[in-house]
Amino acid sequence: MRIRILGTGAAEGWPGLFCACDTCKRARIVGGKNLRTRASIQIDDNYKIDLPPDTFYHMHRYGLDLSKLKCLFVTHSHFDHFSADELDYAQEGFAYNHLDPPLRIYGNAAVVAKLQWMLKEPGMPVEIALVEPFVPVIVDHLTFTPIRAVHAPKEEALNYVIQSGDSTVLYASDTGVYGEETLEYLRAQRLDIAIIECTYGNQDDDAKYHMNFAAVLQLRDDLAKAGAIDANTQIVITHFSHNGCLLHDELEAIAEPEGIAVAYDGIQLGELTTPSMDTR
Repeated sequence: MRIRILGTGAAEGWPGLFCACDTCKRARIVGGKNLRTRASIQIDDNYKIDLPPDTFYHMHRYGLDLSKLKCLFVTHSHFDHFSADELDYAQEGFAYNHLDPPLRIYGNAAVVAKLQWMLKEPGMPVEIALVEPFVPVIVDHLTFTPIRAVHAPKEEALNYVIQSGDSTVLYASDTGVYGEETLEYLRAQRLDIAIIECTYGNQDDDAKYHMNFAAVLQLRDDLAKAGAIDANTQIVITHFSHNGCLLHDELEAIAEPEGIAVAYDGIQLGELTTPSMDTR
């Protein structure tokens, strides 16, 4: 299982689209890892979580071939994570020779409702599936289990646990501090990689709908106490807002002493063992 974090920014990106705050000014000057597009991840060549408005850029920047995309899992319906209009370009006339049609899109009720227009379009090469928290979805060699996030008051936002063979990955974006049901589920796992949002950096925030670094440490310690995380678990923080006020090297200064890595756009995490058999 190969994982690439394509975008590591919050909704407004970083530097913010129309922003002239000090943090955005510093990011424009320094550049490099401080230039952050909207969040999503790619798993192998065929699976993706979220479809942000920067997907076209990601495709060119990282050499993605989205004609190979089999499954798209969506965390929630907010535009920075699900730019649904982009799917219009999957239909014939805009796209040809999709390698494994139809594209299967998995999401919550709000995501499914957002896609109803596609069902009226003749020839749209997509399938839409409603997912339920804690009910696994098996696709090829991977199992995606949606878990309840705490993020969107008007919908049931999701994060995902992805398993391949004996390897397990948590992708946690967007969420505040998890509820007890999700924590109980995660405590029963053995995580090889935990990709955790840290929207507000080191700011003193209540972590109601997004996490800060203190909330990340709280989650790490909770899961470590339960044995879900140990010294071999790779912990990576992502989904940063300029409201967190810390540039990449400043984030590293607080994260690295805790054994936590700071993601940047395009970072590819290590290859994990994947069984050769197709379990679809």
